[in-house]
Amino acid sequence: MSVAAHTVAEPDSFMTTTVPQMRELIQKVRPLVENEPSLIKVEAGPSYVVGDLHGDFEALKYIYRVWKKKKAANIIFLGDYVDRGSQQLETINFVLAMKVLFPDRVFLLRGNHETPSVNSYYGFSSACRERFQLQAKKMYNEYNVLFSYFSPALLFKRILLLHGGIPKGISRLQEIADLKKGDLNVDTMILGQILWNDPSERHPGFEFNWARGIHYTYGEKVFTDFLETHHVDGVVRGHEVFSEGYKYFFDDRLLSIFSSPDYEMGNRAKIAYLSGDGKLSLMDVEVGQSTDTGRG
Repeated sequence: MSVAAHTVAEPDSFMTTTVPQMRELIQKVRPLVENEPSLIKVEAGPSYVVGDLHGDFEALKYIYRVWKKKKAANIIFLGDYVDRGSQQLETINFVLAMKVLFPDRVFLLRGNHETPSVNSYYGFSSACRERFQLQAKKMYNEYNVLFSYFSPALLFKRILLLHGGIPKGISRLQEIADLKKGDLNVDTMILGQILWNDPSERHPGFEFNWARGIHYTYGEKVFTDFLETHHVDGVVRGHEVFSEGYKYFFDDRLLSIFSSPDYEMGNRAKIAYLSGDGKLSLMDVEVGQSTDTGRG
């Protein structure tokens, strides 16, 4: 059965595909993400926002069921679909299938783990070797080329969504929009910062990110300056795990969410809900629990 035959099915119908069908799925998604701008702009409809999943397929399926209840809503993934988790290929294939089935409502942003310099060490390359064997290198490369076309940022009205954080040294948001797709190894400094930077309450400006050994942390002053300069009201990002699944920074103008429960020391997990007028609320990711959220 071809990918085209799945268009009236659910995404989990992709889970039993052969290697040629997986390659076909990748080829179906590539033009969809390649043609999206590096800074996607979404002006209409409520949106669910999903943080790091890291191969947590059960969490993803729960989130999908919640999202499907809100038939007109978008769903925005903030990256880090692979590495560390036990079902990385199932997770990434499911979100790719979602993109094929709902191309105008599903948005796949890029995380720092959607790069070969990271996912060659933290599990995705091993998952490909185990699953694909002699074809592992080819499939691993095809996934990473696809990842390089995921957009790094999305603007929902006046809320900026990205994986890591605001970049140092840009004067216009257009500089994010102008980033070229296909930067496999993230050689562009602006892109690298978007994927890696972390907020910090310990200093006001940009400082080297010693915890990660790459790029920067950003404090409240430069964050506030960024919002004012670029006419943005707030930022939603992923990239960090917190015990409650989320943390607000800088007078609640920055929300960091993580969507894989029990990833580290029994952490809880959250997704965000952006109403049509841009108001934020949080929802638990409760794997194995009812998905009746009361949102209709």
